[in-house]
Amino acid sequence: MLYIAFAVTSASKLYCRLRQPVFVWAFVALIAELVVELYPGAQAWPLYVTLLPIVPMLFFVVALRRAVERLDEMQRQICLHAALLTFLLTIVATLVFAALDRAHLYAARWDDVGTAMMFLWGCCYVFSAWRYR
Repeated sequence: MLYIAFAVTSASKLYCRLRQPVFVWAFVALIAELVVELYPGAQAWPLYVTLLPIVPMLFFVVALRRAVERLDEMQRQICLHAALLTFLLTIVATLVFAALDRAHLYAARWDDVGTAMMFLWGCCYVFSAWRYR
């Protein structure tokens, strides 16, 4: 019975952390970027429509700054841990994209790294929130 109470409490805390504006804007930016990238008729869209994913990305940056300023010590540790892991994984993704380009297997566009970074930040935030539950 104690285990069930602990699991419910842990799930509740994780759910609260995932409702933070930082995570929500990262998720919205990722979805917007994927829609623009993967939608079959996206090349025919006007330029301002294809640039719309920049808006949630900017809100993500603002929300991240505000979130870090208002956090207590544990939450700050979770957020900064996620940012550190994302930074390191983005460096790895950049090196992988460069290696694939040199091998003439895949020529990554400049926005591929940004899309990967938003996805990695979301995953790292979930991992960090789970780790410190």
